Order: sequence, then C-alpha cells, then structure tokens
Amino acid sequence: MGDHSTIRIDRDALESNLRAIAAHCGGGPERICAVVKADAYGLGAPRIAHAMEEFGIDGFAAYGPAEAIDVANATRSAWVLVLMPVDELGRDPRSVGLLGEGRLHHTAHDLGQVRSLERDAAALGIVLPLHLELDTGMGRGGCDPIEARAIVEHVAASPRLRLAGVMTHFPDAVEDPISAGQRGRVLREFLEEVGPLVPDDVIRHAAATASLEVGSTHLDRVRVGIGWIGLGSRALAGRPDPVPLSPIVSWSSSVIRTRRIPAGRTIGYGCHARTTRETMTGIVPVGYGDGLPTAIEGESHLAVVHAEQASFVVPVLGRMNMDQCVLDLTDVPRASSGLSVELVSADADSAVSLERVAARAGVSPYQLLCGMAPRSPRLLVAGGSFAASRLPELDASVSPPRSHRLEG
Repeated sequence: MGDHSTIRIDRDALESNLRAIAAHCGGGPERICAVVKADAYGLGAPRIAHAMEEFGIDGFAAYGPAEAIDVANATRSAWVLVLMPVDELGRDPRSVGLLGEGRLHHTAHDLGQVRSLERDAAALGIVLPLHLELDTGMGRGGCDPIEARAIVEHVAASPRLRLAGVMTHFPDAVEDPISAGQRGRVLREFLEEVGPLVPDDVIRHAAATASLEVGSTHLDRVRVGIGWIGLGSRALAGRPDPVPLSPIVSWSSSVIRTRRIPAGRTIGYGCHARTTRETMTGIVPVGYGDGLPTAIEGESHLAVVHAEQASFVVPVLGRMNMDQCVLDLTDVPRASSGLSVELVSADADSAVSLERVAARAGVSPYQLLCGMAPRSPRLLVAGGSFAASRLPELDASVSPPRSHRLEG
C-alpha cells in the first residue's frame, strides 16, 4: 500500500547538516566525502547524491561498483570511492567511461589486489585512483602499516596507479573519543613515515560521525554517513562544541478505517493484546512488510496522529502485521478515516523520532532506514516533515500512558 505511505526527505535539513559539518571541520563542502552506501541507507543514492552536488559536495563513497556507477552518473563531475575490496575493473561502457574520466576511485586493501587492479588499468589504458585503507582497529578491510607501506611504494612506481587518498575507519569514536584520537595519530605517523612517496594532492580522510568532535581526526576530509541524515547529535551533545544536526527523514501514512471495539476483546495474532475499555481503533496500511519493525518484548510501538491542530501519541495495539497496524485512537477527538499519521518523525524530540523508534525495536537507526521497503515512495522536498506542535515529549524507554495500556 505504498500510495498510503510516504517517506519524506527534508532537503533543507540535508543542506543544513552538510554545511554545519563542513563548517565544524573548518571549511566548506570540499571537506566532506559523503557516504551513500546501501542506496544512501534506503533513501535513494542517485537522488541524494544529485542534491548534495548542488550543495557543493564533490566526493562520495559507496560500497560496490554498481552503486558507485549509479551515484557518479547522478552527478555532473563528482568522484565516487568504491569501499568494497575489488580485484577486477568493470568492462561495461558505463564503468569504462567513468574510469577513463578518473571519477571511479577504488580502495586498496592488500598488495595482491592492487597488482590485479594495475593489470586491468593497463589493459584499459587508464590511470586508476586508489585510496589506501590503513586498519587502525576496525578489523574489516584495509591492512597493517607494513603492508600499507609496500602498497604505497608499489603505487608510486606504477604508471597505471595514482595514490589519491589514504584513509581509515574508527571503531570506537562514540564510546571512546580519546581512543579515536590515538588511532588518528597512527594514521598521521604512517603518513609522516611514507611522506616522500605521497603526492601533495593526496586526500587524507577518516570516518565515524562522533569523531567529528576529535579535531585531530578531521584531516583533509571527513567521511560522513549518519551525520548527513541528521543522526548522531545525541552522541555528540556532551562533547565540546557539538555539531548542530537536524533529522531529515519522516515517514507518514493515514488512517484508512476506524472501528469501535468493546472492552475485553482481543486484537491481533496470538490474542496477546486485550482491550481494557471500549476502544476506538484505526487501521494504518503499513506493517513489517514495509519495514516498520516489530517492537521488542516489553516495548510498545507508537505513532503520532495529527488531528484538530494538535498531535497525539498513540500506541499500536497487538502484534505488527505484514501490511497494516492497528492504532488506539480512543483519546483522539473525533477520530475518523483520513487522519494523518507519523510513523517516523523528523522532529528529534518526537516520541517517534528515528532514533527512538529504532531503540524501541532493538535495532540501530541504520538498520531501520535500510529496512524501509521500496514500495513506500521517497520524496525529496523542502521542509518535508510534519509540524510537531503541542506534542508531548516521550522518552524511548517510557511505556504508553496508563489509559492506553493493554492487558495480556
């Protein structure tokens, strides 16, 4: 029922986040490499990249080659870094064209991979830009300093390879910013050691939104994912000079049917929920098939209903269904079909902010975003969220009001 569910992306908030991050790092858009992997976390990588380029972003990171090609083609001249370990370059026309323009960059993870890419670059008659990944504790891609030096030496001697960047990824920037600073020092010391082999225009960059607060890790660019979405501000709030970020995503639907149910009736699969009073229910045509997660045990799904110039936090009754859920509208004045419903709000203080919905479901905000089904259209709009006037604050750990509780 995608026509009853829309995911809005606030273009103004997106631009504001990018500008705030860039300014915090002491510059403009050229200070950012925007991470748009997993189809920009489910928001549509080509759409997002096109908008970002209009704000001045000229560097992106995607995971696989196919996605990187889509991102590059959605922009006029931006370069896109492929984060995935890749041993072979594509031979299709789209790949060859972008490789020839130097707009597809690849990550160097080990010397054998680099040699394989060098052979393909020679066959295509191109010079391939590489970003060396130094593993400073993430333990995924990249390599240790010894092999990294061998890669730098090999690239410096190759007419078919160009060292375009040196990078790392911090595993603990939120929990331990001091450790992030130490890991950043490992990268800087490595760069000093291989300095004569590193081109003057090499881009030094690191990732992890919370590391924005560790000034020594800003380097030439910062790779930012969750930050441009407007998340991570709570993690940064306690740091000196926090970055002001605004969530950009809201997910809306509407009530398509209302019904009165007597007290003592069960609702949903398993009959685990039972009404304690005469209850006005409302059906919203969104469920776990759309990516709305099921709540973990002991937590309740919530929604925000907008009615009569006011907003009401209401619980979902019973288990989440594949294509729909049932709301308790008893305390909403003159509840009827057509009421606007927010499932995820772009208001960071809302009971249904992305972070709070994810917390109640026991998943990360990334996981929630990536799980939103494609059948709900994504709209990039200016000022794309509902107003949150007269909406009571509700912590993610707070259960629904007593009058909304269910037994069983």
